[in-house]
Amino acid sequence: MQSNDVNSTAAGANYTEEPRAVKPEELKYNSDGLIPAVIQDARTGAVLMVGYMNRESLRRTIEGGKVCFWSRSRKVYWVKGESSGNFFEPVELYTDCDVDTLLIKVRVHGKGVACHTGRYSCFYNTIAGFGGQGSGERFD
Repeated sequence: MQSNDVNSTAAGANYTEEPRAVKPEELKYNSDGLIPAVIQDARTGAVLMVGYMNRESLRRTIEGGKVCFWSRSRKVYWVKGESSGNFFEPVELYTDCDVDTLLIKVRVHGKGVACHTGRYSCFYNTIAGFGGQGSGERFD
């Protein structure tokens, strides 16, 4: 019988690391001081977008109650929904096993739109040959 339990043994390896509360200073940022943050709707489980954070934007997210990113192109902090009203309220924050990627479960406020195109999720295109047609309802 195959187990989907994340604590189970896979491929003959014995995984003994127990889940723990990781301190923000333990996170591993890339050479630019950034860490990717996968944003997931806490209600539906859908992946909405991926953004990047540095130490300060993570602090602002934790303390401010709205998800804050670092814009790699504009080199500024930005709060998702600042101009559109479709902001993300962080509900749970996780890190992966390597502590170099974040998963942030959010409550979506406003019209429930994550993507700048007006769609619920930024993930609406498919790779040719894998999967069906692109999808993604717009909420204009």
